[in-house]
Parts: sequence; C-alpha cells; structure tokens
Amino acid sequence: MVLARTKLRARACAWKLRWKTKGAPNRSRIVLNNLIRWASLASNSSLIRMPILRAVHVQMSALLPMNVFHLNKSSFRRLPGCAAIVAAFWLGIAETETAVPAPNREQVAPTSDRPWAPPDLPAYENALRNGSAKALEKGKELVDLRKEYTLADLIDLAEQLNPATRAAWQTARQALALVGVSKSAYYPYLSLAAAAGYQRFFVPFPKLEVSQAALKRALATGGSVQTAVKLSEGDPLHFDVLYQSELTMKWLLFDFGEREATVSAAREGLLIANVAFNATHQRVVFEVSQSFYAYNLARESVKVANSASETAQTVHSAVEARVENGLATQPEYLQAQQQLAQAQFTLEKARGSERDAFVDLMNSIGLYPSLQIRIADNFAGSVELDLETPLVSLVMRALSRRPDLVVSLAKVRAAEDKIKAIKASYFPKINALANVGYGMERSSLGTNTFDSSAPTFGAVLGFELPVFDGFLRDRSLQAARAELQAASEQLEQTRDEAVQQVWKSYTDLRTAIRSGAAAAALLKSSQSAYDAVLASFKLGFSTYTDVVTNETKLTSARNSVFETQSAIHQAATALVYAMGELGNTSKTSNSTQKNNRT
Repeated sequence: MVLARTKLRARACAWKLRWKTKGAPNRSRIVLNNLIRWASLASNSSLIRMPILRAVHVQMSALLPMNVFHLNKSSFRRLPGCAAIVAAFWLGIAETETAVPAPNREQVAPTSDRPWAPPDLPAYENALRNGSAKALEKGKELVDLRKEYTLADLIDLAEQLNPATRAAWQTARQALALVGVSKSAYYPYLSLAAAAGYQRFFVPFPKLEVSQAALKRALATGGSVQTAVKLSEGDPLHFDVLYQSELTMKWLLFDFGEREATVSAAREGLLIANVAFNATHQRVVFEVSQSFYAYNLARESVKVANSASETAQTVHSAVEARVENGLATQPEYLQAQQQLAQAQFTLEKARGSERDAFVDLMNSIGLYPSLQIRIADNFAGSVELDLETPLVSLVMRALSRRPDLVVSLAKVRAAEDKIKAIKASYFPKINALANVGYGMERSSLGTNTFDSSAPTFGAVLGFELPVFDGFLRDRSLQAARAELQAASEQLEQTRDEAVQQVWKSYTDLRTAIRSGAAAAALLKSSQSAYDAVLASFKLGFSTYTDVVTNETKLTSARNSVFETQSAIHQAATALVYAMGELGNTSKTSNSTQKNNRT
C-alpha cells in the first residue's frame, strides 16, 4: 500500500512538473528530461541516492531564469519537492519499473565488424570437452586390433556404430507409437474428478401469508379463498455443495470411417519409417563398401608409386654407370635425377591419399582414425552379380524393391487416407456419454438445515454434427488433395530416377569390366616393352628418352589395372544399391570371378 501511494504521488508530481514547465523555454524541458533519465537509471543503492537528489536540486534550479527556491509565494515553490519525490520514487522501485536485464543467453555481439564470444560459450565448450575423451574411445570394445577385417566385418561394425542406423531405428519406434495414438480413438475416454470445499447457491423462496379475517369473509360469502392468501419475499433457499466426485465416460461409437482412415494413415507412416530404416542400412553398407574399395585402391597406388620409385632408381643407376663409362651425357644424368625426385614425390603424395582414404573409411564405419585397425588387402566380400541377366529384368527388380519407391507409394496412400478422414469429418458423430458420482450437499431455509449425500448417475446418447467451422475442413481438404498430387508426382519422379540409376550403373559396370581386360593386356605389353628398352639402354642401343617414355607408360598401366579393378567392384555395388538389394541378397564372394562371364 505504501508503495502504491508513493507511486501515485510520484506520478502526480511528474504531471505537475510537466504542466508547470509547459510554457518554459526549451532549456527547461531539456533539464526535465535529464531529471527523468537520471531517476530511471538510478538503483536502490544508498551510495548514489543522495548524489542523484543533489543533481535533481541543481537541475530544478535551472528550470526557469529565476531562482525558484527563493520565491516563497511563487506557484513554482513546491516544484523541487515534487522533483525529489519523483527521484525518490524511481530510486525505490527501479527494479520493478525498468525491464529486467537480459540473461546471458539473450545477448548479441555489440558490433558486426569483429567476432564475439557469448558469455555462456565456455559452459558449452566445457561440456563438449568433458565428453570428448569418451567419444574418441567409441567402438573400441568392439574392435580386435589383432584381427584383419574384411569388408563384411567392416559392414557389421558400421551397422552397430553408425549413428544414422540408431536414429532411423528411433524414428521407426516413434512411428509405431503414433499408430497406437491413432488407435486410442477406438477406446472410451474416462475422466475422474473430485472436489471438496464450500460453494453456495440460492433460490428465491416465497413466504405465504394468510389473512384470517379475509378467509372468514370468503368462507361466509362463498367467495374465493385466494383473496385471503398473499405471497411475499421470504428467506432464500440455500444449496451448499460440500463434496462432489464424478467419473465420466465418452465413447465415440460411429464416425463414418474417420478413425479408420486416421489409423490407416498412421500405419503408412510406420511403413515409411521401417523402409527408411532399411534404406539407412543399405546406405551405410554402400558407403562403407565404396570407402573400402577406395582405400584399397589408394593402397595399391602406393605400391605402384613405390614400384615406380624403384624403377626410377634403377634407371638412375644405369644412367650413372653410363656416364662413368662415357656413354651418357650430363643432361641425361640430370634428367634421371629429376625423374627419381618426381617418383619420390609421387610416392609421398600417394601415401597421403592412402591416409585420407583410411580416414574416410573409418568415418563411414563410425570409428575414429586414432583407432588403427587392420584392413584386408583384397576385395573379399564383394557383391555377387550375374550380368547375364537382361537389363530389363534388373530394372523391373529395382522398380519393385527400391526403398525410396516404397516410401513414395506409402506417402501416396497416406495422403489418400488423409483425404478420407477429412471427408468423414463432414458427417455426424454418435457418442455415448455416461457419468457416475457421489456427493454431499446441504440445504438451508432460514434456521433449518438438511445435510444429505447420495450417488449420482446418468447416461445419454449424443449426436454431434459440425455445421460451420470457418471453412477449416474445406481448406484442409484442398491441402490434402494437393499433397496427394505432389506425392503422386514424386512417385513418378522417383521411378524415373531409379531407371536412370540402374541403367547408368549397369553401363558403368560393363565398361569397367571391359576396361579391366584391356588394362591387364596393356600392363603385360608395357612391362615387356620397358624390360626390353631398359636392357637395350644398358647396352647402349637405346636412348634415355626411350627409357623414360616406357617407364611412364608402365606406371600408368599398373595404375590402370588397379583403378579398373576397384571401378568394377564400385560399379557392381552401385548397381545392387540402385536396385534396392544391397545388404539384402548380396553374397560374400569375389565378383571378379563372375565378371569373366561377360
């Protein structure tokens, strides 16, 4: 109450200040604004209260050209007092009148020209730092450092450690719970309520008055006895509710198929989540397989680069011997040194690519590169694919098994169910309503009081028909039809993409197989040519340029063999993945054996 009175008085004084200085010059108004600003910025601290009041006194002295504090009878005599009240009021309730300071989470950088560290950033960094050591040990208990892991072993690890599979699994569990939510509409709804307290109702109750004299006259004369009866206002009849408990039930009996359509849509959502879960596993298998092939290719590239370095060293030694015998010139010797340095540089670059490929492989599995596991140096575990199967058959299998096509079809059916549910909402609903309870009540009339307690119960059959809802159902139906059309078009687009991917993967696989055969023949001829030219160079019948040219061709042929071998496995995996069968029907056998049949 004291604070409220102070607040009202301060406001009145503030209005008085404004009114009194209405005709004052601009300087007076500026002084008044300074006064209000200072008072707003003040706090409850006693250390700054008196300086603020003194500043108010000085500022108020400058409101008019004359010194208002020496005018005893002036109408401005009480202005400083009002100013002091305003300042004291702001000093006392500054925390309630001003905005609460923003917490650390609700701040922004003061300027845009430099980075800024939010006040609560260290807490997040500390939380991440505390969990970083444990994160680096993820999957360590599942890994045997003495074992050599094949592709199948790596896929098994990835399906256990990759967070994408766990996230997809939780999404499927959520969809299952939503099916249960939609089925709940088939069950009755029960609610229990109880209240104890005091609540009074009253009913006007008339008082009956009978006039004895009028009654005697009516009886004597044979007149109406109503003239002897008079009703007047009497004591009201009171009803007091002391305790009341009630169990109510509402059961939707019939709704023209709205619940059925809703449950059907939820089941389609569950199917979408389950298929997406399988698709996640297929994607993990595909990524691990591609990374595995890329890592093995990088390791083979290191071997080729190392062989090229050894070859360059052999050529360098041969050139050096010829220089000593006077059969080679100094420029040829310098070129041999340059070729050797280039081969060593290529070797180091290949080793770096090998480390990068290992990091990519570990990331696809869900392990950290700090965990050095042994990877099998072969392509064992590749998919088995018979290319004698007609391409049309492969496309048909893809159009019936690909997870994204199943998901697109389920979305179409879910949109159809949604339309059915909206259309059913136009029809009436029939509900069964029932209640049973127990209560204690009190009736009072004048000085007479009656307490009673008894059970209550009832049942009714309800009919509900929404008449107007602001066009909500109409707009919802339009949106659902548009959603159905979009889902249908998406299904058609997914079909086209599936055909394109299968066709391209099939072509890439056949091209890689033919390229592998050609690369093997190229390597054989390049090796023979290089050996012959090197032997001829040592005898002095060939030039250094011939040796370098054939050395380059040999290194390129070696790389081509391993690149085509890796391309065959990658293309085969991509084809099975495009068909939607990766991880389902693939077998752990070397596909290069099958490739010889095409």
